[in-house]
Amino acid sequence: MAKIGILTMSDGRESVHRDIEKFARGVEGELAAALEAAGHEVVQAREVVWTNRLAVGEARRVADARPDLTVFNIPVWAFPHFSMLAANETPGPLLLFSNINPEQPGMVGMLAAAGGLDQIGRTYGRAFGDISDPAVLARVEAHARAAGAVRSLRGSTFGRIGGRPMGMYTAVSNPDQWMEKFGVDVEEIDQWELVRRSEGVEAGKVRAAREWLEGQAAGVHYDGDRLTPEKLERQVRSYYAMRELIDEWNLDFSGIKAQPELTNHFATMDITEAFLNDPYDWEGPKEPHVCSTEADMDAALTMQILKGISGTPVLFADVRHYHAG
Repeated sequence: MAKIGILTMSDGRESVHRDIEKFARGVEGELAAALEAAGHEVVQAREVVWTNRLAVGEARRVADARPDLTVFNIPVWAFPHFSMLAANETPGPLLLFSNINPEQPGMVGMLAAAGGLDQIGRTYGRAFGDISDPAVLARVEAHARAAGAVRSLRGSTFGRIGGRPMGMYTAVSNPDQWMEKFGVDVEEIDQWELVRRSEGVEAGKVRAAREWLEGQAAGVHYDGDRLTPEKLERQVRSYYAMRELIDEWNLDFSGIKAQPELTNHFATMDITEAFLNDPYDWEGPKEPHVCSTEADMDAALTMQILKGISGTPVLFADVRHYHAG
């Protein structure tokens, strides 16, 4: 679940602010309670923002907690420049939220803040309504999941096993750009490490895995040439070698080139990639580790984002044909 910061904006006229502060606090409390009940961690500002100094100070306080998503709660008419100042101190994903209450012009305040943010080119989301409405909560949670997925990329490491496969330009990305845009480091590791380490995997573990595959799969079609028990075990060894690299290099997600060198002269990496991406293997349940075939960097990044949003394994496969209609 996500960590969500909340700042509530108010009217900059002190007399008006004092009249509406209780109402604004009430809306904030309902918002925070709903998000916490949904399993999110909530960080609330200490004070309702009604001065420029509070806008900056409270925004910095919330930002110090490094939330995945910051919500500007605007349930009343609020001076738009408070949102502008606060946005300048909250560099992460931002959501403007307003309830709908005929007694207070919260939507007017939210739209005025949105217009100011549009003018400076700041990206943000919008949601409005009664947070007790499941549909409204779902909209807010969608922003929270997306923000959590994106923020989780920062400080992560992608393991690129091998280089460009079979001349595929689309499988290669600029590591400088990845660090600049997503905060992701790229660790280059030679495929020889898989070959070298696979030899040291315990024979009993490999045999048990092969027998599990033979017993659980719909079919293992040995042909005495392209697939033999020994070649299947070599694929299992590669899986264990890759897991060792993941642990040793602290890789958060990865990709394996494989073609053509490993595929032609050692083993395919399909078993390795399939079970890394799955929430289980022959040893039991485990955390899925995103691993793209052909070391496709952008595919792996997309898979990692989708995993962060959905919390489930992500499929990477070729599309050969589709039926229109």
